[in-house]
Amino acid sequence: MAKVAIVGAGSVIFSMRLVRDFCVTPGLAGTTLALMDISEERLQRIYDLASRYVAETGARLRLEKTTHRREALEGSDFVINTVKVGGYAGMEAERAIAERHGYYRGIDDPVSDYYGGFAAYHQLAFFLEVAREMEAVCPDAWYLQVANPVFEGSTLVGRESKLKVVGFCHGFNEYEEIVRALELDPAGVEVQVAGFNHAIFLTRFRYRGEDAYPLLDEWIRSKAEAYWESPAYLYEPWATQMSPAAVEMYRLYGLFPIGDTVRSVSPWWWHRDLQAKRRWFPAGGPDSEVGWTFHLNRLQRGLETIRAAAANPEVSLTREFPPAPSGEAIVPFIDAVVNDKPARLVINIPNQGAIAGIPDDVFVEVAATVRGLRIEREPVDRLPRRLLLHVLLPRWLRMERVVQAFREGDRTSLFLALMDDPRSSTPQQAEGLIEEILAAPWNARLKEHYRAG
Repeated sequence: MAKVAIVGAGSVIFSMRLVRDFCVTPGLAGTTLALMDISEERLQRIYDLASRYVAETGARLRLEKTTHRREALEGSDFVINTVKVGGYAGMEAERAIAERHGYYRGIDDPVSDYYGGFAAYHQLAFFLEVAREMEAVCPDAWYLQVANPVFEGSTLVGRESKLKVVGFCHGFNEYEEIVRALELDPAGVEVQVAGFNHAIFLTRFRYRGEDAYPLLDEWIRSKAEAYWESPAYLYEPWATQMSPAAVEMYRLYGLFPIGDTVRSVSPWWWHRDLQAKRRWFPAGGPDSEVGWTFHLNRLQRGLETIRAAAANPEVSLTREFPPAPSGEAIVPFIDAVVNDKPARLVINIPNQGAIAGIPDDVFVEVAATVRGLRIEREPVDRLPRRLLLHVLLPRWLRMERVVQAFREGDRTSLFLALMDDPRSSTPQQAEGLIEEILAAPWNARLKEHYRAG
């Protein structure tokens, strides 16, 4: 009977996905879910919703709730970290500051700011805080990193602790958009992806035992233009998987990008302004002022729907959240470990030779077979040299810069990283931005931390 702590359970939409996955996984009957959040209001809402969902599905789960993290960690076998410190408010405020200094759509990642704080400080500090407490309270538990930045966070915690660390992201599931576009039978499709979180590529694509890349090439030649003129593409800023950006990245780097890769490591010159974004992404894409506003509005509408369902006990939650697997790999991973049964999953784990040319302690996102305490990495098909040199190695070095600056409190490294941004025209521009970010009232701890150098 496993105990699973969910730190940051007040994120109702994500937590309900986890609850649903536990409810539809027979092998995890009897599991205790310890829901933890610092907000009593959010915590009570998810606890009530989860209790109703468990009752509707007849699942055998035991639910606990607490605002004290140590209480949730005690006796846990798995700890799922979903926390985004400060939510979106700080990220949006810092984006506005960055734009005043000439950095269109924000900093940290010139394409999309996953970090919610300059150089990821708030997130990384929290990740380590949880890891240290786990080492004291439940040192044998698995630390499951879900909150972004997964790449930096998993690598940092893996290096700084003795915990068993695994990172998770559902972005790899976007390959299913390729399958739908090509009108393939999903049962006949075999895929392999490899890279870093938000920087993964389709290293193997087979259909009924044959290489399916030629089918993708034919779609690009004969059907792509019509797809890009369709309402399903034009009016959905997040429809990036089969976008002109994805197709051009395939041409540039030799393998097709998957999921948020299309946003996160696409060439910087596609993101100069809204006009450039619109050439490559529908309506400017997820990270434009159009697409991001659309995203925030959609989140708000979803939250309002959930609040209404929580307030009305007559609403069927299984209608709102159909009892079927969500596509997240977290619960299947727990099932494979607890029940010692094999599961092929895409997870973030130390490289240990999976991708040639990457150090062993760097976390990579690859396919692996999990069974009990064993994780067997799948050999990665050879990567094009151009892809390695122009995408993966630079992304690895950017991670190392973020981690080094954080670990050493090195303000000069923040400046040097910002000066590598093509939007930085003078040192004074970069310094001005750093000064204003550090002076923000919510960044008092960040300012104290980055005083060296």
